Amino acid sequence: MAQEEQKELSRIERELVLQYLRDDNVPVTVTLEQKPLQQEADLSSGTTDLADNDRVPASAIFPVAIPAEQMTVLEQGIILLKNSMRETMRTVQPFLGKNVRVQFYFNRVGLYFVTTMKEYSQGLALVVPSAIYRIPDVRTKKDYDFSATISYDADGNNKVNLACQAVDSYPLFTLPAWGDIELSRQKDAKAILELIVENVRAGQEAPIGNGLHLFPVCRYLTEPQSHEAEAVQGRQEPFTVLYVDEEKIVLGSHNHDVVLQKGMDCEVQLLFCVTAHSAFKRTIKVNAIVQSEYRFAENADTVCFVLSYKSIKEEDVRFLYERLRGKLMEG
Repeated sequence: MAQEEQKELSRIERELVLQYLRDDNVPVTVTLEQKPLQQEADLSSGTTDLADNDRVPASAIFPVAIPAEQMTVLEQGIILLKNSMRETMRTVQPFLGKNVRVQFYFNRVGLYFVTTMKEYSQGLALVVPSAIYRIPDVRTKKDYDFSATISYDADGNNKVNLACQAVDSYPLFTLPAWGDIELSRQKDAKAILELIVENVRAGQEAPIGNGLHLFPVCRYLTEPQSHEAEAVQGRQEPFTVLYVDEEKIVLGSHNHDVVLQKGMDCEVQLLFCVTAHSAFKRTIKVNAIVQSEYRFAENADTVCFVLSYKSIKEEDVRFLYERLRGKLMEG
């Protein structure tokens, strides 16, 4: 991170934050600082003879969330991990002796510091350094050839608009396949798919048609979500568009405060850049209903919604069909 982007807390602010950590049982996330980048460079160049102290297990690359009840913050500004929590100790063991970034929230403001995880007689520990920083509020916006907005009427005459964004990892205008799901997660994904099909047969869920849209649903529900802290806690993020065709749009969210509900009526606006020049656009507006809501117990805050179109123009059906399948619609 560039130095000019860092906003260090003042001495008084640091003392307030330390007191907050001691008194309020605040969860934190721990991430390796720089080491994953070094390992990636070594592996990409074909070098495998790393020194032992430079070896970084793949499991250590992702952030690890440490619940408040699994640690104690001492008066000296030391975060001590409890030895009794075996699963947490096993997860963070690869961080021992490494520089790590510790992130947490203070009054909804994202903060972090960089320290070295050490081992004391009482267990693994993180010493809070003199410098604590605010997490930069950097919100990147990428240009895609598709976006969507979901609108619905709230209390009174207020209309709520929800932004929906495309992402590179879920290409929209190619037919999804089961192979898109990582092999290590296909067992959980299969269990989700079987449960959905079982509920449909029992009349507890709406019909699923050819079921192609369920592949990205199962993939999204089983993917690990990032525990990275943000500059502001609890800010509503755009929905991720997982799938779209001439009958439905599928959305995903990792936000536990999602506002959509099964059975809700809404309006959907789909915006396409028809050519490489963004000035040439096509907008499709449809009335829709939230037909299905899918969750997975292992990722409690992750949810997928299927919005089924209630009314759509014939020319829009043709456009969406041909855009997804890359061939002309018969008839």
